[in-house]
Amino acid sequence: MEMQFFLAMFLLQGSLALVYVQPNMKSFSSAIKNGWIVSNQEKVLYQHDTGEPGVITEQWFTGGVMDQNARIRIYIDGEEDASLDFNLFIAHGLGFPESDELKNIPWGTRRIAHTANGGIYNTIRIPFSKSFRVTATTQSSGMMWYIIRGVENYPVVLGDLVLPSHTRLRLYKNENFLLKPLDFMNLAYVKSSAGALFMVTMVAESSNLVFLEGCFRAYIDGSNRTTWLSSGTEDFFLSAFYFNKGLYHLNNAGLTFKSNNSQIAAYKFFENDPLLFTKSLELWWRCSDDIVANDKYGCPNSWPDKTPSRSDKFFEKYAAMKDELYKKSPLSEKELAKELSSMDEMQLKYKIAKEGVQAYLPPMQPAKVTTYTWVYEWHGE
Repeated sequence: MEMQFFLAMFLLQGSLALVYVQPNMKSFSSAIKNGWIVSNQEKVLYQHDTGEPGVITEQWFTGGVMDQNARIRIYIDGEEDASLDFNLFIAHGLGFPESDELKNIPWGTRRIAHTANGGIYNTIRIPFSKSFRVTATTQSSGMMWYIIRGVENYPVVLGDLVLPSHTRLRLYKNENFLLKPLDFMNLAYVKSSAGALFMVTMVAESSNLVFLEGCFRAYIDGSNRTTWLSSGTEDFFLSAFYFNKGLYHLNNAGLTFKSNNSQIAAYKFFENDPLLFTKSLELWWRCSDDIVANDKYGCPNSWPDKTPSRSDKFFEKYAAMKDELYKKSPLSEKELAKELSSMDEMQLKYKIAKEGVQAYLPPMQPAKVTTYTWVYEWHGE
């Protein structure tokens, strides 16, 4: 009896969804050894076409050509345009060349890992109804290695939730967007569908760290009331003070890259804290932010939340008055840059919290941002 109790507690704490084995479940697996890929030619890595539904459970990629320029496409159920079309590195939470990443490997989490020169793998569950095809396109010719596995008639499990049988995984992308200070970016807009947010990856760079003041927010099921997902950018990725303690690779979130000139690459999974919707989802990020007391489009700094609901003219009105949010810094751009470089991340964070962000915005160059947002979607039963 005591053993059963501890087993039950272990399962609950591990947030595991129990999937019972069924007679029609069937594993599949394939590998390519010493394969050759020609530059800029789409190469089929695997095709599965049994007519049975199922889930891809693991993919592993290795080879010099499987680098930051490799493009992977997964065509689901005979579609002509791949609904999952991604850069190999960004899809695994990486945003910069492997040469910058080598000193940080090996590392691994439950869902993504980088274990060697190459050695990139994931266990992202990708559902299909009857078939799928995986292809790769690389910038140079060379050798590559590949493994894929999955199970037919297996459910899609998100944390401890078993998702509906007709669930699809969708990818929403922004690639190399230039955002001025206080600009908004839409990461995902899902209409006429129920679903669950799965993963967000961000790769960004600017002239200083102040862009990380930006908060993540969502609008769920048509509501214009903001659902606040973070109090800052690094907070969304479960760190703090502009990632001042460096890289980390955890199951829920991680920072895979940070440089002194304000480049970051980070990921966040929503398996253990599901964000669900029944009709629609809008996910937004802002390039730096202030509190609502200083900027009515800013983030809450107390409870109850005093931020106003979004109106139909929200972004038009915001664009018209954005310049009013800038205030002239008492320092020149050169002096301000020197002041910023003299402070560590925690000092800068507290200074901005006390004085407001506006004085630090004029010298900030537009941020170049790439985001991948993965969403499980399904229509109502």
